[in-house]
Amino acid sequence: MKSGNWKFNIKNAGWVFNPTIAFVFALLLLITAPSAQAQVISASKIKIDVARLFENNYKKMVDGDVQVKITATPFADLQLPDGRITYKISAGSGDKILPRDVKRVDVLVNGVYQRTLNLPAQTSVYKEVLVASEQINREQVLTKECTEVKKIDIANRADFVLDSSMLNKEITTKKIFQKGEVIDKRFVKMRPDVARNADVRVFFISNGSVMISIDGTAMSDGMLGDYINVENKNYKKVYNGKIIGENRVLVNI
Repeated sequence: MKSGNWKFNIKNAGWVFNPTIAFVFALLLLITAPSAQAQVISASKIKIDVARLFENNYKKMVDGDVQVKITATPFADLQLPDGRITYKISAGSGDKILPRDVKRVDVLVNGVYQRTLNLPAQTSVYKEVLVASEQINREQVLTKECTEVKKIDIANRADFVLDSSMLNKEITTKKIFQKGEVIDKRFVKMRPDVARNADVRVFFISNGSVMISIDGTAMSDGMLGDYINVENKNYKKVYNGKIIGENRVLVNI
């Protein structure tokens, strides 16, 4: 019997160890054995999941039909440890809606961070907004007769459009709007819901219930949803509250 070889020994009726053959056999087992510690996620599924994550995030920021499309990935699939996969928007990535952007998202498995993905994306936000149905001249009052409602992509100007409900307010233009042009609120003047020095009714709310209301004086102009300071001269106090209607301000305490 020679040392270091596996061969059948007729005299001893046994086998002798060969390290080369043993190594190859072990390697084959390692390659062919299914991995119980990893999972492979396709790029197409990642695109869908990440797009849905950003759509839900943007729906909290803007009223409209939000559509996000991840346009590419730098991989065909992604190998991760076994477990529940979740995605988290990286800090700063979902703060602003941009038509074209690179989305940064953290990948977690069972809540444990694995890696950050940088994925190019296209974002659209479709909403019914006011557009000029004819030429609207400077200093002209906006009415139903000179405007119409169209559903358009407002992803690059979500903060500057007006919907039809705004026609209930007194709005005049600061520029000429051509037929078909979107009415941009940066170029109109609106009568505020609360005017500076106007008498207002201030409602104090705690845990969702109105506790008390008092009279106050507005210290600045404001529109519905804006926060302004109001002063109560009897108590000589200033409060900051949200405009909830014409000359009506809500203060949380």
